[in-house]
Parts: sequence; C-alpha cells; structure tokens
Amino acid sequence: MPTQGAVLRPWAGKENNPVIIKSNVNLKIGMKILGLGEKYKQLQQLIVQLGWINTCLYAANRISNLLKLGLFFNKYYFVAQSFADQPQLPPNKGRRIRVVELAPESLDCNPCPRPKDVLVDRYNQGATCLTAYREDEFAGCLWYAESRYREDEVRCLYQLPADQAVWDFDVYVEPKFRLSPVFLKLWDEASTKLTRKGCRWSFSRISAFNAMSLSSHKRMGAYVVGWAVFAQFRQTQICIASMKPFIHLSTSEFSFPVFKFSLPKI
Repeated sequence: MPTQGAVLRPWAGKENNPVIIKSNVNLKIGMKILGLGEKYKQLQQLIVQLGWINTCLYAANRISNLLKLGLFFNKYYFVAQSFADQPQLPPNKGRRIRVVELAPESLDCNPCPRPKDVLVDRYNQGATCLTAYREDEFAGCLWYAESRYREDEVRCLYQLPADQAVWDFDVYVEPKFRLSPVFLKLWDEASTKLTRKGCRWSFSRISAFNAMSLSSHKRMGAYVVGWAVFAQFRQTQICIASMKPFIHLSTSEFSFPVFKFSLPKI
C-alpha cells in the first residue's frame, strides 16, 4: 500500500523509466547516424560465421589494406576429400555442359581469368586445367596438381602421397553459371579421370575468411586436416601451422615451409 500523498508512476521499474527510455532512444538514433548499429550487427554475424580469431585476422587484414601498411594476413584450412565411386551429378543434369582438358600449348586461348604468368607457372609445375563450356561459352574451370604444388598466394609447398592424391585449387565458375551444375560437372570429370589412375583423394586449402566455401566442402564430405596462418610484410613471412614445420620464418622467395600430407585414416 502506498503511503498517503505518494504519486503512483507506471515507470516504477527501470524498463519503464522515461529518462532511461529517452536515453536509449537517443543512443539508438546516435548509432544510426554514425552507422555503428549496422556495423555492430555485421561484426556479430562475422564472429558467428568465422569465430573470434578468424574475425580478428580478417579485420587486421582489412585495416592494413585500407591504411596501405603492406602487412597481409592469410589463414587456410587444409581439407581432404575422397573421390566418390558414382557421379554426384544426376544423369539428366548438365547434359549441355562439356568439360575439356586444356593443354599447355593452348595457353594463349585459355579462358581462365588469371594473369598469364600465373597460368605459365601452373603449367610449369605440371598442373592440369579442366575447363567447362556451355554451348561453346566458357562457364568455369578447375585445376589440380599431382604429387606436389607450390602455393601462388603465399610462400609454401604442398607435398602429397605419390599416385594416391592430388591438390585441387582455383575452382572457378562464371557468375552467371553459379546456380547451374557447372561445378559438379567439373568435379565429376576430375573424379573420373583421377580414379581411373588409382587416385582416391584430393587435398585443397580454403580461406578461413570464406565460411560459405568451407561449409560447402564439408557437405560434400571433406575433412579438415590442418590449418596455417601466414603474416607477410614485404619479403618477410611468418607461418604458424597445426602441422610440421609448425613455425617457419622466411625472408626470401627461396625459403618456404613444406607441408607433407598423408591420407586420412577413416
């Protein structure tokens, strides 16, 4: 019972206090003006997708790029995926898509959207390029290398079990075909060619900043077998990894970590 003369206020609780309500409204308006509210939501979503550590690395990379500091961060997840005995694409899908292997001699007409010197380096390493066309229109491509592959984004070398695994990389699909069966057509073609040679596994690396790609690989049966973080400033590179050599420091293009992969035990 209220004492005589007391004034009843509906905002007796903090949640109904008009002063607090007004302050919260002003704060929300201020955040909208500054764009902080939207940025905060984006940050929360990024943390949910990538996790705290990956988000911090991603943010550091973005800030360095904006300020042109010349400092770059990359984090990769290494994944392994077995080739299926049966095609993943149903027989009635992708009939109008044809996949061809482009030999090094066709370098000048290779439609892969990468600099020519990058393509030359890939062919010099013995890599294979499978290209998809839909009614003679370039739709996408997939690269793979047998035994070993030297990374072209950071300085490192991947070594694989001989004749049992390949390194697949730079799977590209033209934007207009990304909802089509082009990717599965490329993957099925690579699976068929390689299983005939006795190869059963494919390894690759996925950027830790690309949660969608990692999820799609896992849906296809890929296993995460390791990770590596690279920090680069000019010619200096520091690598920290979950597998040997664990920590590596290099100051020239002739020095790089070598990651040796073995077949997953499943």
